[in-house]
Amino acid sequence: MPMRLPALFLITAAALCLACGCASPPQGGSEARTAVVQVYPTNPYVGKPYEVLGPLWAGSWRTAFRLPTYATKDEAIVALQTEAAKLNADALISVSCLDEGSSTWFKSNEPGFLCYGVAIRLGRTEG
Repeated sequence: MPMRLPALFLITAAALCLACGCASPPQGGSEARTAVVQVYPTNPYVGKPYEVLGPLWAGSWRTAFRLPTYATKDEAIVALQTEAAKLNADALISVSCLDEGSSTWFKSNEPGFLCYGVAIRLGRTEG
């Protein structure tokens, strides 16, 4: 009898994991918001309410191993906007782009642009 309870538990847990894995987010959410996410090299919202959602492509343990680079600066900005849209951000502040292809340490003939910034959600006014 004690063997049936752990087996039932394992089967139930596996079924729940499988059901959760089948769920998919609604389509078209982040693509529509990508154009809405504004990009600023400085912070134009000083003194105004906003919530910091987090730095994008900086300050993560993953960046110690791999940084996302793109062939053009525009591609890097669009990728950054897409990531910010996934967080439901309204804007990206303190955005900076680097050409990794012309780095002092890692010379390359191919351009490799890396852009990073801080995703924010603007404060909502009630009324």
